[in-house]
Amino acid sequence: MLAIAGTTSAVVLLLAVKQPGTPAAGTAPQAGGAVPPAGSAPAGTGAGVEPAGGQSVLGDEAATQYGPVQVRLTLSGGRITAAEAVKTPSSDPNSRQIAATAVPKLNQAAVAAQSARIDTVSGATYTSEGYIKSLQSALDKAGTAGAPGSGAEEGAGAGSAPEADSTPEPDTGNGTGGSGSDSGGSDSGGSDSGSEAPETPRTPETVLGDVASTQYGDVQVRITVSGDRITAAEAVKTPSSDPNSRRIAATAVPELNQAAVAAQSARIDTVSGASYTSEGYITSLQSALDKAGL
Repeated sequence: MLAIAGTTSAVVLLLAVKQPGTPAAGTAPQAGGAVPPAGSAPAGTGAGVEPAGGQSVLGDEAATQYGPVQVRLTLSGGRITAAEAVKTPSSDPNSRQIAATAVPKLNQAAVAAQSARIDTVSGATYTSEGYIKSLQSALDKAGTAGAPGSGAEEGAGAGSAPEADSTPEPDTGNGTGGSGSDSGGSDSGGSDSGSEAPETPRTPETVLGDVASTQYGDVQVRITVSGDRITAAEAVKTPSSDPNSRRIAATAVPELNQAAVAAQSARIDTVSGASYTSEGYITSLQSALDKAGL
C-alpha cells in the first residue's frame, strides 16, 4: 500500500510540474497573431495616390460673321499649359482654310502670353477676334490672375498718354512760338507718345478685293486705306447679266460703299432687295480688308 501511494504521489507531482509549461507553448499563436499588422503595411504604401491633373476650362462661344469660335484651356498651377479651339468658322471652304492656318498660331500665342492679350493673325481678323473673346471668358471662369487685372493696368497706361501730351503746354513759358517748338519736341522726345507716333502714319493705298461670284454676276470691291482707316470704297465689278441686275446694283452699291466707310469693317447690313449683290460686296470687301491687314 505504501508503494502504491508513493507511485500515485509521484505521478501527481509530475503532472503539476508539466502544466505550467503548457501556457508557454500557447503563446506561439500570439506571436503569430502579430504578423497581420506587419502584413498590413502594403495597404499604406500610397500606391493609389495620383498627382493632381490640369484643369480644363471651356470658354463661351464668340459669334463672328463667318461662324462661332470657342476656346478650351488646360491650366496647371495657375498657368495655361494648352489652348485649343473646339469651334471655328466653317460656313464655307475659305473660312475653314483661314481657321486651319490661324488657329494654331492663336493657340501658341495664348500659351506664350499667358493671357488674352495676343495679336490678331493677319488675314483672319474675325476668327482672331472671336478666339480672343472666348479665350478671355475661359480665363475669367478659371479665375486666372493677371488677365483682367492687367487689362485694367493697360487702360490706366493708355489713359495716362493724353496727360503726357498735355504737359508741354505748361512747360512752355516762352510764349506762343515757344509752345509750338515744345510741342514738336515732345512728340519726338516723349517716352510713350514719341514711340507710338512713327507707327500711325501710313501712306494712302488702294487694295483690290477678290472677285465674289453671285447668282447674277461678279462683285469686286476696291478700298482706299489711309492711316489704318478706310477712306473710300467702290465696287469695280457689279452684277450686270440683265437690266434688272444693273438697276439693283446702281441703287445698292452706293449705299454699300457708304456703309463700308462708316463701319470701317465688313460688318455692314445687306441692302433690302439686293441680297445677292450685298453678300458678294461684303465677301469681296472682307478680302480687301484682309489684304490690307485691317
